[in-house]
Amino acid sequence: MTQVVIPKRPLILGGLLLGVIADVLLRAPGAPGLNLALWALALGGATGLLHRRKTGAPYPEATILVAGGVLLAATIAWRDSEALKLLALAGSATAFALPAYRAGASWVRRTHVFEYGGAIAAAMASSAFGCLFLAFDGPDDSRAAPAAGVGWWRRLGPVLRGAALALPVLLVVGALFAAADPVFADFMARLVRFDLERIFEHLFVTGLFAWIATGYLRSFLGRSPLAEVGRLVSWRPSLGAGETATALALLDLLFLVFVAVQLRTFFGGAAFVEATPGLSFAEYAREGFFELVAVGAIVIPFLLAADQMMRRDSSRDERVFRALAGLQVLLLAAVMASAIQRLRLYLAEYGLTEARFFAAAFLGWLALLLVWFTATVLRGRRRPFAFGALLMGFGWIAALILTNPDAAIVRANVAREGTGVEFDAAYVTRLSADAVPTLVASLPALTPVAHCRVARSLLDRWGTPPMGDWRSWSLSAWRARVVVARERVALTAALGEMDDCPDGTT
Repeated sequence: MTQVVIPKRPLILGGLLLGVIADVLLRAPGAPGLNLALWALALGGATGLLHRRKTGAPYPEATILVAGGVLLAATIAWRDSEALKLLALAGSATAFALPAYRAGASWVRRTHVFEYGGAIAAAMASSAFGCLFLAFDGPDDSRAAPAAGVGWWRRLGPVLRGAALALPVLLVVGALFAAADPVFADFMARLVRFDLERIFEHLFVTGLFAWIATGYLRSFLGRSPLAEVGRLVSWRPSLGAGETATALALLDLLFLVFVAVQLRTFFGGAAFVEATPGLSFAEYAREGFFELVAVGAIVIPFLLAADQMMRRDSSRDERVFRALAGLQVLLLAAVMASAIQRLRLYLAEYGLTEARFFAAAFLGWLALLLVWFTATVLRGRRRPFAFGALLMGFGWIAALILTNPDAAIVRANVAREGTGVEFDAAYVTRLSADAVPTLVASLPALTPVAHCRVARSLLDRWGTPPMGDWRSWSLSAWRARVVVARERVALTAALGEMDDCPDGTT
């Protein structure tokens, strides 16, 4: 087993400090907000400081990835949408995991997609089990540091050992004093009164995050035994050209049949659906779009896996693969076009929701990946694909955060009401705080009944002071309360004299 020289003492102290910070920040009511962003900043700072102490500044690639992870985590304190928070958290975790795979070295731009998956798995394993491998590391090079850097630790050691020696005597003598004097017993009882449940919560959160942070920092500072997962990732099963061609040909055939059936529907649109016996418009639109999006999510990794595993014993094998994969790309593009057609009909009939918005956005990202796959892998330029796909993933998350999906949903549904379709006030008022400014600005365009329902919901949900503390603060929720407070008079007036909506719905 390779010995890795890691500064154990700063590593353990850094992990403990991050555990304490997590306990202070993350044990807060409400959804994650400013607290998670601050903890990610602390983790990013710890990786940079410890890496600089060990070998100097991290490689620029690692620095950019960690900084990107911190920025993505910071958006959790900006947007209020749970979906955006999850995407930002996933993007931040990926950005932190990649540089830890090879101790901050530059490798992300020169590999394939599946090694990214191995890097994320290795980072998760290192965070979970990395502390167990500290005993296998080489000597602690922090001991070779100047004495001034560790003098405080050497002075603290005797104090801790002396306290440990005195503790049994203190407990016994203290108990005897308490038995001898009721006043002293009452004083000590008030002095050492403990809430064991709360103490356990503090210890659990601190210990859990200290364990995770220490394991992660260890993998960032030097290759742990768990990083040898990379050897498994580098190894790949191989398939002959015949097996690969057969699999692709069968998939192409299935797609051809589906596209042929879809042609009449694609060009016939809503009229064809309504004229088809046993097929309702709702079933066609609702039950087809998400399945077609899932098809795209399955086929692109399948094509990548086939490209990675196929043995190319001759130039003919490469030409056959490109022909079959190219046909698959064209057929998949046709399926995506069908999904877009269904989405258009779906939105015209039922309006926009979060699930439909994110599915459509995901479909757009898959379309970009398909174009990038064609421009790189199908042209024999496999190396750039992985890094380009990674950048597209980060860019897709950033674009969604900047777009503000909940506000876009409100605008789309308000525009539909102008065509005579009923506005679903119950749904839009359940959206996150991201939608509130746009919703308030759109009130004049609503019917009196919808205006009243929205005003009632806004006052009930955002018209009161927040119940959480500063750790759960988010800019979007704060702004929503500011907007509702500013428009309180107009919102209250919309309710009428009975503080009730015109049709009796509150």
